[in-house]
Amino acid sequence: MIDIGITGGETIIAGELVRLLINHPDANVKWVSSHSEHGKLTRVHKGLIGECDLEFSEPLVDEVELIFNCDPFDSPLCDEALANNDKLRVIELSRSYGFVEGGGMYGLCEINRKFMVHDCYGYVLIPSAEAMAVLLALVPLANNHLLKGDVDVTVYFNNCFNNDINVNSIKQEILAVTKAFDSEFAGAVNIKQESGATTRGLKAVVEVSATSDIDSLKDLYNAYYDDHNFTFVVNQTVEDADVINTNKCLLNLVVDDGKLHLTSVIDALLKGSAGNAVHAMNLLFGLHEKAGLALKA
Repeated sequence: MIDIGITGGETIIAGELVRLLINHPDANVKWVSSHSEHGKLTRVHKGLIGECDLEFSEPLVDEVELIFNCDPFDSPLCDEALANNDKLRVIELSRSYGFVEGGGMYGLCEINRKFMVHDCYGYVLIPSAEAMAVLLALVPLANNHLLKGDVDVTVYFNNCFNNDINVNSIKQEILAVTKAFDSEFAGAVNIKQESGATTRGLKAVVEVSATSDIDSLKDLYNAYYDDHNFTFVVNQTVEDADVINTNKCLLNLVVDDGKLHLTSVIDALLKGSAGNAVHAMNLLFGLHEKAGLALKA
């Protein structure tokens, strides 16, 4: 069993983590801390009523092997704990660091799975949900140096995080990862926002120049994601409602008038946040990728 602590226990992400971890066969949640809440977690996360008797407590870092950090105010605490314990691992979900400044391992499992399994990183930075949806659409092209010109993105965002997306931060994240695959990529990333149809689903529609015919592009994407457990290329139209309460990303490709239109849909709280964090935990501790993530379809 993995002994786990969670900071920022009052946040919606922490609530999702607890929901996943209390049903995970290899997880033992030792404590959940909060600077603003006390008493039972179910006072805040009512969806856990009848399933969880945990109470908010102090962050006892010496008692755990892994901390999920959901509170930017606790990032210095996690940094100090990492410096003093080379066996501790921290999965960062608080967005307290930018992608470049964060260091450690970028926790997009579809691109860094082997590193997380073999290099046992102590610090993993979970991507923003919006950047993840876009990057899962772009990485197969960038990996094959087929990404040409500008990238135009429309993000149909939701209000589950109670704030608007930080467009500049997401652009930086997308560009940094894209250039890690293709250092010669010189295009711009243009992002516009639209309101989404669901409270927790996220849809990104990405438009780039089509560098090949649709059958060749689908073959490329299917080959890239062939041995991945959560990202799938589908031939029909996809909507964010299709992936609610799952840890899946569905991708649909259409070529029209010289443009490749990629639609990527995820559950922002699961695949885009807490579910991806549990996926990263599974990799770090040598568990099956899908452990604890066989969720409602």
